Amino acid sequence: MKRYKQFNKLVVNDFYTDVWNHPAHNHNHFEIIFIAKGTGVHYLNHKAIPYKTGHLYLLGPEDEHEFKVHEKTRFIYFKFTKFYLDTDDVDNPALWNKDVDILLNSEQRNKGNLIKHPEDENLIQNLLYLIVSEYNRNVILSRKIIFQFFKALVVILKRNLVEFESKRVRDNMGSKIEKILEYIELNIYDPKMLTHKKIAEYFNLSPNYVGIYFKEKMETSLKKYTQEYRYALLKQRLENGQSNNKQLAYDFGFVDESHLYKFIKKVSGKKIRDLKYN
Repeated sequence: MKRYKQFNKLVVNDFYTDVWNHPAHNHNHFEIIFIAKGTGVHYLNHKAIPYKTGHLYLLGPEDEHEFKVHEKTRFIYFKFTKFYLDTDDVDNPALWNKDVDILLNSEQRNKGNLIKHPEDENLIQNLLYLIVSEYNRNVILSRKIIFQFFKALVVILKRNLVEFESKRVRDNMGSKIEKILEYIELNIYDPKMLTHKKIAEYFNLSPNYVGIYFKEKMETSLKKYTQEYRYALLKQRLENGQSNNKQLAYDFGFVDESHLYKFIKKVSGKKIRDLKYN
C-alpha cells in the first residue's frame, strides 16, 4: 500500500475530478476532506461509504482510503501535520488541546461523514472557501488568518460530534452504563471527578455498587478503564507532538510533570520520551 508523505505543516488543495487516480493509501499527516460537489463512494478502512455534496471526513495518518467518483466531484483538502496543531496561536492551549483530542480520538472518524447538523454544511463550506482563497493569496498574515478559520472549523466539528454522542446516549437512556461512560468521557481531564465516590454521588448510587456494576458490564475495573482512557489520550497527544510536558500535566489534571511521568510508567511501563514523535 502506498504511503503519501507531506513535509509542509499545511497544504490546501481544491480540485475537480471525474476519475480518481490514487489507489488505496495512507499518509504521514491528517486530512480534512470536504465534498463541495458530487457523488461517489469513499472506501475508508475497507468500508464502502457513499458520499455526496456536503459530506466531510477527517483522516488520521494510519487511515487507509480511496474514492470512486460517480459524478464529477469537487474535493477540498485541508492537509496538516502534527506540528500544525502547536498551541502558539491559541489563547487557551488547554481547551484547544481538548478540542483536538475529541476530534482525533472520535470513533465517528471511521464511520463516515462528520457533519450531523445540516445547517453546518454551508457554514463549513464557506469557511473552507475562505481558507482556499487565503491559501492561494499567500500574502502577509495569510497563515495566521487560515489558522483562525481552522480553529473555527474544529469547534464546529466538535459541536457535531457532541450532538451525535448526545443523541446516542438519549437513544440508550435505559442503559445505565452508557450514561456512566458519557460521564467519564466528559470528565476524563479531571481525575477528581472520576472516583467511585464522585460517580456514585452523581448517579445517586452507592460507591460499592458503581464498582461492581461497572466491572460486570465492561469486564474491567472502573479504575483501569479510566487509566487506560487517559493514557490513550496522552499517547495520542505525545505522538502528535502537540504539547510540552508541563502543558500535558496541566491539561490532564496531574499535580506536576513528575506525577505525569509516574502515571505513564505505571500504565504502560514506558518512559515519556519513548512515546514522543513516533
